[in-house]
Amino acid sequence: MEIESIVVQANYCFGEQPLQLSDLKKVNFIFAPNGAGKSTISNILAQQPRDASERRDWDVAGTNLPIRVFNEAYRSRVLTERVNGIFTMGDNSKDINDQIDDLQSQLRGHIDDREAWRKSIGSNSSAEDANGLIGEIEDTRASVRDSIFSAHKKVNQTVISVVFKGYRHSKEAFFNEAQKRFNEMESLKSDTTWESIETRARSLSGDKESRTKLPNITTDSLISTDDVTEVANKSAHGGGGTFSQLIQHLKNEDWVSKGRDFIDEAQGMCPFCQNQAPADLEQELSEYFAGGFDAALERSINIESTAKEREAVLEEKISALELALSRDTEIDDDDFRSSISSLRSAVTLLMSRLRERRAHPTQPIEVADVNVSVAKLSKLIWDENENIEQHNRIVDNASGERRKLVDDGWATFLSGTTVSVELKKFKGFESRKKRVIADLQAKIVSSELDTEKANQKIISLRDSVSNTIEVAERINDLLRAMGFHRFSLSIAGESNGGYRIVREDGTQAFDSLSEGEKTFICFAYFWESLFGSEVASGVPEDVVAVIDDPISSLDSDALFMIAAYIRDAANKSILGNTNLRQLIVLTHNTQFHHEAAYTANRDAKERRFFRLVKDLTGVTTVRDDGSKSRIRGSYALLWHSVVEAARSDDESDLVRVGVFNIVRRILEGYFKTIGNIRDFERPNNLSATEARVVSQFHVWANSGSHTISDDIDQTIDVGRTKDFLKLFKYYFDVQNHGPHFDMMVAASEGADLLKPDQLFARS
Repeated sequence: MEIESIVVQANYCFGEQPLQLSDLKKVNFIFAPNGAGKSTISNILAQQPRDASERRDWDVAGTNLPIRVFNEAYRSRVLTERVNGIFTMGDNSKDINDQIDDLQSQLRGHIDDREAWRKSIGSNSSAEDANGLIGEIEDTRASVRDSIFSAHKKVNQTVISVVFKGYRHSKEAFFNEAQKRFNEMESLKSDTTWESIETRARSLSGDKESRTKLPNITTDSLISTDDVTEVANKSAHGGGGTFSQLIQHLKNEDWVSKGRDFIDEAQGMCPFCQNQAPADLEQELSEYFAGGFDAALERSINIESTAKEREAVLEEKISALELALSRDTEIDDDDFRSSISSLRSAVTLLMSRLRERRAHPTQPIEVADVNVSVAKLSKLIWDENENIEQHNRIVDNASGERRKLVDDGWATFLSGTTVSVELKKFKGFESRKKRVIADLQAKIVSSELDTEKANQKIISLRDSVSNTIEVAERINDLLRAMGFHRFSLSIAGESNGGYRIVREDGTQAFDSLSEGEKTFICFAYFWESLFGSEVASGVPEDVVAVIDDPISSLDSDALFMIAAYIRDAANKSILGNTNLRQLIVLTHNTQFHHEAAYTANRDAKERRFFRLVKDLTGVTTVRDDGSKSRIRGSYALLWHSVVEAARSDDESDLVRVGVFNIVRRILEGYFKTIGNIRDFERPNNLSATEARVVSQFHVWANSGSHTISDDIDQTIDVGRTKDFLKLFKYYFDVQNHGPHFDMMVAASEGADLLKPDQLFARS
């Protein structure tokens, strides 16, 4: 949780009402002149409670994150000389170093203790190197395992193959099963005897398996009752036509019906007598057979087709039954084969009669369905399935008896005097050794917790001392990265937590450090403490950084480098890819503020800008500038005044003279320093007065403001201030610096004045 607001009560600085900075963002800049309360804010933030719950509810700046403060108090505290040019960084003292030494001694003792305890526990990674308590357990276990495995071989062979089945191939598997059953036994006494077990084993010898029930015949009929009646009755045909009496007299209509199929092939000849056929032969025959014969033929075909489909299903069931019968050796299949043969004969007879009916569709044919034969076969199947169910019940009971026999056999074996004594002794031996092992393992865990606490304590102490080689190397890397080569850090080996500052030639530099150099090395240490860790295994913690005027006594190069690092850290904090969760920068230096607060992102939602302003009574108040800085340099303020004058309708003497002086300062400041002034010829399109004003601009740009004041302010009448500003723009154009004029006007929120028909528009 980042800081959302800061509330500071300091009557001497902020009056009776506390100073409040609200709606803080990831990156916050507070600009204030000296004496406006920057140090008061940073000193109070440095007093954040240590307890995490108290931090969160702190009325000054609530957050669960630690606040790291860089200010004058930090600078005076962090860099302290001890003896002979040796110094420490952080809140260091001899007591802290002594505490670290004691804790490190304890850590070594913890390591020795754990090694001794682990050695006592031992291991059994292989039979050859088993040692310690674990090795003792393993050795005893192996001896008992071999003894018990040998004991089971003395049991009757009939019993062994049943009771100990599946465990005789491995001593380890046999012993594990023996231990498991021994631990589950409620009593070491068994009511059974080896003689009774042997008898039961013989009765259950052989592999009795469950049998599969026979499949039922689900098709019990091939022809319906109505179809039986249909086939048994003579079908009336009632045909007419010339040939009806002849066909009925000869009783050969089936033969004539077949002849119809050859009329087309006969090519005008009679298919019956091979003489010339009457022209209406086909029509006369169709008239006769349409009277009922064709309908009877179609019904006969349908009955036969349905019977064939049912016959195929029935045959499939019969084949499945035959396959089941062949697989079950317990069945006497003579009756089944006879019944199946009868059923197939009945099917054959029925299908033969139906084919005959199809050949003579109007003639009555007696047929019998196969349902009687199916019923007989189904009765045999049902009876045999009853026998199979009874057999399976017997087999299931035999399996249960076999399981009970196995349980009784193991119980009898384990309750034997020799086996039970050995297992009981081993169980007690193993239990005692494991209790000792558990106690040692608990000591190891406790020692590791103590080690972790000691390491945390050392880390906490080293936060103040920072006495590792890695810290010095990281600070030196930081100094080099910032282009600072005047000195570097080296480890003072004779002093725990101590460093020496040496120049490039190797000489000690602590006594000769300037205030700026001390500030710079303190900032380097502070910066390393934000993003680094003092121990190799350490992880930087998430922090809020408060930086109060880090540029005291620094030259411009150092100011630029520190500003660049702060700018980079601000970008990373906004992106969320660093442990720096929030940044608060306080400064009175305009240049440093612009350098550190610069961002190419115009939509700076995660940035917040504040100004501290002292009123005439000396009380500091807050100006909240939102997400855009209002701090400007002198040059930018002058241009801002030009834009305000261009918008103003006030033509008073005070405004007019003020604008003249502002323009004079812009011209002398820009062109003498940057603009590269060049001479120009008198413009032809200007009046004498306007040309004189432009020439005066040229004098200002060359001579500066220390010449004797002229009467230019008298040559421009009241109401002509805006014309004066137009000439001001014209002079920049004459000098080929018109783009600079446009840039500064736009940067001062006057971009609209550059548009067509506006004051600074170009024709």
